[in-house]
Amino acid sequence: MSTEIDELTELAYEGSTRPLTTTPVVGSPGVTYADVLAPGTEELAPDEIRVTILGSGDPFVNKCQASASVLIEVGNDQRDFFFFDLGSGSLANFNGLGLPVTSTTKVFISHLHADHVGDMPTLLWSLAKAGRRDPVEVWGPAGREESLGTAAYTMHLEAAHAWDFASMGGHPGQSGAHTITTEVPYDRTATVYERNGVTITSFPVIHMLEGAVGYRLDYAGRSVVFSGDTRPCHTLVDACDGTDLLIHETFPSAEMFARKANAPLNLAEAIINRIHTSPAMAGKVFELAGARMSAIWHLAIDHETVGSVMKEMRTRHDGPVVISQDLTVFNSTEAAVVARQASIDPYAWPVVGDTVTTGPPMSASPEPPAWWADIAITD
Repeated sequence: MSTEIDELTELAYEGSTRPLTTTPVVGSPGVTYADVLAPGTEELAPDEIRVTILGSGDPFVNKCQASASVLIEVGNDQRDFFFFDLGSGSLANFNGLGLPVTSTTKVFISHLHADHVGDMPTLLWSLAKAGRRDPVEVWGPAGREESLGTAAYTMHLEAAHAWDFASMGGHPGQSGAHTITTEVPYDRTATVYERNGVTITSFPVIHMLEGAVGYRLDYAGRSVVFSGDTRPCHTLVDACDGTDLLIHETFPSAEMFARKANAPLNLAEAIINRIHTSPAMAGKVFELAGARMSAIWHLAIDHETVGSVMKEMRTRHDGPVVISQDLTVFNSTEAAVVARQASIDPYAWPVVGDTVTTGPPMSASPEPPAWWADIAITD
């Protein structure tokens, strides 16, 4: 297998429209896919899954990579889609895809690190103002203590944004500006979602504290496994049985991370080897998991990292692997798995589709205080 992803490879944020892989297609697609996916140009087949990397980066947010987030669309009659994590900047990429903001109602959180939930306030309050009328359902791990679980997180998130919610009195989006939270087990595998032909399973992973999980989505004989943040672990490999696509976190080597993050080597080694997954160990996981296609994700991408990470990964695995960038897209059918890049409309206004909630706002418009009249500038 060639490893010609190197320091000279052009990256998406430099204008490249090619995915970071030497094997963009596995199988023989029954249809012709455009080289670049443009918003609103490709309807999913009834048995198809499309995965879009909304945020490919790590905790060090920059303009070239949003933080951790994956969007999965399925071809059912409801045209359901699901967010898996929602890191800072990811919704800017989502908004440019032209998908209906009214359907932004299902979020699966792998764990509660800030780089995986940073856009939750934007989803809850800003996208409710943009047209969503239904509340957001959130699934995420329980904690070993109640205060460390996802239910506590969403409760306190709503409390922190009480001013925003109250300001929406009289606005029809107020009904969509809150959450319905379901906690999933952090210590065992469980089926956590079954609707409209879609099944989602959570499984425990190893990351910092008890309370981190990965997910597997199954639909129409196709499947995607998402690791969240994790060390290599057997629960994830077990979840990959027969899967089409494995999206697995991968950090640079400890030596490179220490140099680029200005961190002591011993700290970098602890971060990479005890908390995250090194490129070589990602290769081992890919080899054990046996997915049709594997994706490196959560990697800070630049000209130094991509070549060395691919080279180290190749010491353990020679199958089809893509280094995820923002807006890397995977289409999965029985015939093939195809990797591409998507384009977005950077100035897109929200697309409003069907909604379930049609009732009035949850509270009346707030009355302006009398003293505003004394300071207001009028005609």
